[in-house]
Amino acid sequence: MDAVGDRDWICDLAYAGAMIGVHLSRLGEDLVLFSSTEFGFVRLSDGFSTGSSLMPQKRNPDVAELARGKSGRLVGNLTTLLTLLKGLPTGYNRDLQEDKEALFDTVDTLLLTLPAVAGAAETARFRPERMGAVMDAQLLATDLADYLVKKGVPFRESHEVVGRLVRRAEERGVSLATLEVAAFREEHPAFGEDVPAVFDWIRSVDSRDSEGGTSKRAVAAQIEAARIRLEG
Repeated sequence: MDAVGDRDWICDLAYAGAMIGVHLSRLGEDLVLFSSTEFGFVRLSDGFSTGSSLMPQKRNPDVAELARGKSGRLVGNLTTLLTLLKGLPTGYNRDLQEDKEALFDTVDTLLLTLPAVAGAAETARFRPERMGAVMDAQLLATDLADYLVKKGVPFRESHEVVGRLVRRAEERGVSLATLEVAAFREEHPAFGEDVPAVFDWIRSVDSRDSEGGTSKRAVAAQIEAARIRLEG
């Protein structure tokens, strides 16, 4: 009775499919957002985007949008199967013939969506010049707080000090990085003449050198670990 009525394996497959769908949806949202005119950090290739029927200049991130939408089917199929099983007595019931549609649709949807998203990601091109143009020194405010911590200032105090400096820069309408050293020292005497060195993007990312960090070494290690898992 348990054997003929068991559909756990289908639910397991549908759950895996739903989670893949959620991840694809989040990746699709990133591609939609960061390829928009407002960001422009990435450009999708012509093979994975289409022109607008009305606006000749528009590039629609179709694959990313469809991947985001397909996740609804995958999550829905899991919900369908769990609901189907919820009220059944032990053993086989004719209701279980309804499992096929959800199962087959999950498999078909993944076979359609995964290659398309992989192709869109593989052929996409980053636009570092656009990213650099919108980078703001306030992104390094935490580095500024870390600078004080290394000088022996408790982080809670450092956090408050940097908050005041950010507010001061905003009130002046200038970048945090362009404040004079005297302005830093007015907020806390631990700031030294070397504080402008904090505002270095490369130094900032390379300073996070722990496992899973942002340094070149850490990122290279993560890429290599991912490659080994995929090839394994």
